[in-house]
Amino acid sequence: MKKITKVLMPICCAFLLSACSSNYLMTFNGGNLKKSEENGTFSFNNDTIQIDYSFAGKEGKVYMKIENKLDKPILWDLKSSALVINNKAFSYAAESVPIKGQIDGSVTGFRNKDLSTFSEDWVRGYFNGSIGLPKDIVLIPPHAYVDGSYFDLRNDVKEITTSSKKDKVYMYDMNGKSYAVKLAKFKQGESPYNLRNFLSYSVLSDGQAISKTTEQQFYVEQLWQTGAVSLNNIIEIYTKRSDVMAYKEKKGQDALLVGGVVALTAAAVAIDDKQVN
Repeated sequence: MKKITKVLMPICCAFLLSACSSNYLMTFNGGNLKKSEENGTFSFNNDTIQIDYSFAGKEGKVYMKIENKLDKPILWDLKSSALVINNKAFSYAAESVPIKGQIDGSVTGFRNKDLSTFSEDWVRGYFNGSIGLPKDIVLIPPHAYVDGSYFDLRNDVKEITTSSKKDKVYMYDMNGKSYAVKLAKFKQGESPYNLRNFLSYSVLSDGQAISKTTEQQFYVEQLWQTGAVSLNNIIEIYTKRSDVMAYKEKKGQDALLVGGVVALTAAAVAIDDKQVN
């Protein structure tokens, strides 16, 4: 009898731990920018910059990549930029802003000032580090980009999903098995969770700084809550869609968020099986 108890105890504990876990997911859509149907990446373009977004970043943060399309430097003003969540603004300003990026372009100049001949050299390089001076300003060189992850939305994912009215539906996982989901869908203008990303930057031209601003809008299109199904078995997470933010909670343990920036950089971040199983 004692042997049976020893065998059954781990099984019961594993079942209870699994039954107590919950997954919360948000699916985002955009109001004034393009969204890739293939991988869910958001992109905004004008004649000056290109901005790419992913909501599948680790630790519940929004991944953003800003590319300078000009032959002139751009200064991104963090103090005058903010993410607006349901009309409340959160500044990008910080004591030290980790960045990384790439330079890819050409430089033309005089080879010999007496002969007035030109030379053109192709320049390619990489940079990383922290912006210290000037404070709250990020330099984006010509034909270069910077990227990073900002703000922690994990609490919002859980709170908004939990508080919204949902219907019970069934979905299929990667193995073709159905699982129960509490799901809520919203149209633009009806969503309980809306984001506006306001960016302020300047173009350096002929010794002057020409100020510009841009704003991208996002809203939650779907909220869904699942039970014990592994996040790796959910199709949207397994395929690493950039428009889905996921949050996994286990009672009695620290909550874990999984995901990865995909399709925006050469090296995609894979989901750690140890975190989600």
